[in-house]
Amino acid sequence: MRFEIPQIGLELAQIGDILLIVGSVEALKPFGSTQATFLVDSLDEFRVYLEEKGAKIIRGPAEVPTGRNMPVKHPEHPDGSVIEYV
Repeated sequence: MRFEIPQIGLELAQIGDILLIVGSVEALKPFGSTQATFLVDSLDEFRVYLEEKGAKIIRGPAEVPTGRNMPVKHPEHPDGSVIEYV
C-alpha cells in the first residue's frame, strides 16, 4: 500500500506490518516523537492489552486517513518515545 496525503504534505507506504511516513521536516514535525507505526488486527483489543501492561494511551483510537490510530507511550521507553498502532 502506498498513498499521499497532499493536504498535510505526507506520503505513506506499508511494508508488511510497518507503516513508513515521508515528508518535509515541517510536515513531519507533529510526528517527531513517534518512533514506529505498527498495524494490528484490532485497536480496541490491543488497547486493553497495552493498558494491562502499563502503557499510556495518548489518544484514540481515532479516525485517520489510514483507518484508525492510537499513539501510545510504553513504560519501558523512558525517553518518551511514542509507538503508533493503526
